[in-house]
Amino acid sequence: MLWITVPFLVLIFVVIWVLRGRRKGGPVVPKSIVVDGSNVMYWGGDPSEVVLKAVINDLRAQGLSPIVVFDANAGYKLRNHFLDEAGLARLCGLRAQSVILMDSGIVADKRILEIAKKSGLRVVSNDQYRDWTVKFPFVRKKGRILRGTYKSGAVKWASKI
Repeated sequence: MLWITVPFLVLIFVVIWVLRGRRKGGPVVPKSIVVDGSNVMYWGGDPSEVVLKAVINDLRAQGLSPIVVFDANAGYKLRNHFLDEAGLARLCGLRAQSVILMDSGIVADKRILEIAKKSGLRVVSNDQYRDWTVKFPFVRKKGRILRGTYKSGAVKWASKI
């Protein structure tokens, strides 16, 4: 029984260490930003991995480290079949640790906003998060939610990143 508990405790310690490092601006992932992957893939109209990759690459070019959160059905929307976190990470050109796939029936919006609040990160999404303004009032603060579109093969940001 101890052999199961020890790895679990190590995993919990690592998760806490990573989140604290992000919140304090530590060396784990400098300049992180949370990306609502299930929203961003629609910035050009229909769901598109090209749009998703363009947004991620644009963020990286600006020195940011995206943490992309997807609804459970993202793989079906992009590739017509299920993709796990590793598959979505490969599709986006990211490490698997930078992708979070929600379980079926779980709303990604809440997780996105929890990460942003806990770590003090900005969010990339065109979602207004109206249903979440009471629990997460920071969504109304200018600059916390970065919006954009994908037109003529390029990412167009609504405001300066």
